[in-house]
Amino acid sequence: MGGAAKAWAAKEVTDGVVAQVGKGWEEHLGKRRMRQSREALTSLREITDPWA
Repeated sequence: MGGAAKAWAAKEVTDGVVAQVGKGWEEHLGKRRMRQSREALTSLREITDPWA
């Protein structure tokens, strides 16, 4: 398996894990607070990610 194929395979695995974690957080926080959390984190990206 080449480098690109490995990267795509890893992305598929991590996408699943991210979805599972997000679902758990939303179950704990509720939809409104989860949306607010995502908005806050997206806003912080402006000052923490020089490529955003």
